[in-house]
Amino acid sequence: MSRPMTDSFDYVIVGGGSAGCVLAARLSEDPGTSVALIEAGGRDRHPYIHIPAGYARILDHPGLTWGYRTQPDPGTADRALDYPRGRVWGGSSSINGLGHVRGHPSDYDLWAQKGCTGWGWDDLLPYFQKHESFAARDTDDGAERGTTGPQPVEHLAETPPLLDRLAEATRAIGLPVNADMNGPRREGFSTFQQTRRGRRRISAARAYLHPALGRPNLHIIDQALALKVMVSEGRATGVAIRRGGIEQVIEARREVILSAGAIGSPQLLLLSGFGPAADLAALGIPVLRDMPGIGANLQDHFIVRLGFRLASHRWSANRRITGWRLPFEAMRWALRGDGVLTWSPGMFSLFARTAPGLEAPDIQINGGPLSWAEAPPGPGHRFAGLRIGVPEEAPGMTLGVWQCRPESRGAVTLASADPAVAPRIAPRYLATENDRACVLRGIRLARDWMAAAPLAGIVAAESRPGPAAADDAALLQFARETGGTVYHPCGTVRMGGDPTAPLDAALRLRGVAGLRVVDASVFPDIPVCNINATVLSVAEKAADLIRSGS
Repeated sequence: MSRPMTDSFDYVIVGGGSAGCVLAARLSEDPGTSVALIEAGGRDRHPYIHIPAGYARILDHPGLTWGYRTQPDPGTADRALDYPRGRVWGGSSSINGLGHVRGHPSDYDLWAQKGCTGWGWDDLLPYFQKHESFAARDTDDGAERGTTGPQPVEHLAETPPLLDRLAEATRAIGLPVNADMNGPRREGFSTFQQTRRGRRRISAARAYLHPALGRPNLHIIDQALALKVMVSEGRATGVAIRRGGIEQVIEARREVILSAGAIGSPQLLLLSGFGPAADLAALGIPVLRDMPGIGANLQDHFIVRLGFRLASHRWSANRRITGWRLPFEAMRWALRGDGVLTWSPGMFSLFARTAPGLEAPDIQINGGPLSWAEAPPGPGHRFAGLRIGVPEEAPGMTLGVWQCRPESRGAVTLASADPAVAPRIAPRYLATENDRACVLRGIRLARDWMAAAPLAGIVAAESRPGPAAADDAALLQFARETGGTVYHPCGTVRMGGDPTAPLDAALRLRGVAGLRVVDASVFPDIPVCNINATVLSVAEKAADLIRSGS
């Protein structure tokens, strides 16, 4: 910002991702309240951010992401996985796949049952509506959708012809087809909705932060690494930062709010002396409060990508994004606002219950009529990986299968007391027998779906893992050797009614005044779906809690 910056504000927010952008915009609506937003990255100027299909080129961008890697683990055949997190205005909403999906109502009712009073479905629904500006179609239910919020949500700009056949195949296997994936029924097939307006991605930065930039009471301090939360006499008083090689403290008169995400928020709390006492002491960090729950409870959706060969390029977009056709698609995007460059990795979704007695879907299958070239298998591995963003020459389709509510729990821990060193991220995927069994059911469901009669003559064969992987052992090995994150980490600073939860139901850190956490790390449990819409809703509700003094 060009205006002079003071060092003291009413509210100091750390992290300019989805939650931080919401809070900065909402809290600064009161002209008598001063707000500082600290962001480690820079302004969202990169052109690929604003092209929906550009996600494939920026997930590992060194200037826009943190470059995290996971710890090798048996659940991933001892592979270390890329773990993209945005480091730019808008955070991960600037680099994600644009999916806008509400959780199942029971997700949030389960939160309330765990002592998160005020976080049930009926409590959160008004905030889903508040953030949405949904461009409905005549066939949508629309009764519980928001239409005037800051976040644009649109149906696909282009619906590939394959999707109609997939809908028919869904009915053939006994599941419903829904016009609105965020309508009253979650189970079944639907096309994706995107955080997009016309041809452009609308991240949380574009939806919330940019419209608020003219407010004199909002100050953005970007390219600044948060070092630790300053605490005096049991109260958070500010945040130490390093910017341009210079360290300073940004003071908070009312509250410090951490919105650095499911990795960044626990890391900053640990660096500040909140966490497992023995671990902190071993790194020479003074222990302010022994809190074993900080960094624990890491949850994520583990995705296994299957490939299918299609009968012709009529059904696949592989050829549309190579050679002379790619510039044509770029012109189509610029002039008409549709085509492949408006696509996201999930063009359609199938939610299903694959076991008896379930209240909500336990499997989500996403995909699109694109398939990626294979990378060589790792040492000692049987199955090849994928080169995301590099299409196969032959026509194909990719299905991503993931378990909606995994039991496996991982952790975020410090590798060093140096804030510039990435923390250790250990998701511990497929750690329970139930998780492994569920993923296998999901793979078999995907195969049954692709074998349904309406897809005869369109789906020619399974290319990944292929028919040779027939039994459970082979399919589980394929999952371990090729599966990875679907970019939904959460739960690492959970709220709850029990004393082991780091946060109370107002998102305040227990035992410390003036310090809250507002981002995906506060989730007690992961929702059944993509999580960005839930983060926006949590942040909208948190803004009301903060302004009311709760």
